[in-house]
Amino acid sequence: MEGTLIIADLAEERAGAVADAIADIRSIDAAGTTRAGVERIRDRLLALAERSELFGSDTFSAPGAGDKSKSILYRLSEDSDHRFALYLNACRDRADAPPHDHTTWAVIVGLEGQERNIRYGEVAGGGAPMITEEFMVERGTGIAFLPDDVHSIHIEGGALNFHCYGWGLERLHERRYWDSLTNEWKAFPAHTDICEARAGHGD
Repeated sequence: MEGTLIIADLAEERAGAVADAIADIRSIDAAGTTRAGVERIRDRLLALAERSELFGSDTFSAPGAGDKSKSILYRLSEDSDHRFALYLNACRDRADAPPHDHTTWAVIVGLEGQERNIRYGEVAGGGAPMITEEFMVERGTGIAFLPDDVHSIHIEGGALNFHCYGWGLERLHERRYWDSLTNEWKAFPAHTDICEARAGHGD
């Protein structure tokens, strides 16, 4: 009984901390989508990530070794109009995402493990992507993107990270990614395999 109460208390505290962070992010976004603005959103999520007891891998576990999927995307918050979506991405071991844009602002903040992010100079749909920067997202660090920014993701050894977007991933139907096999930009399908983890919502 005591263990159940502790879990319930943590869930309530987590919901409150997430709601407070999203309220601040809404206020930041209201001033417009700018580089300075998305960096302020990153800083706010870094503050949320300091509450590590609320977002541990024991609660938000990655897929097991026998699972086909390598990662699980948990939805922590999303407004009724599908704005301001916050997810927790739990990766089991290795994962890679090709160069792609988001068509909305995006922020990634580290909780556990390491996620190598590579930035590219070209806008999606232009020429072949050229690397401009590499950045390691890990505990205490984060990276922010404007809608047209292009990056790729590379994880080895597993990771647990916040991913936050101006619009929910299921609504992002116009993203593009670079196909290195055919050397062309292609449509990046919207995510549909999201695990519901919002307070008061079922799977």
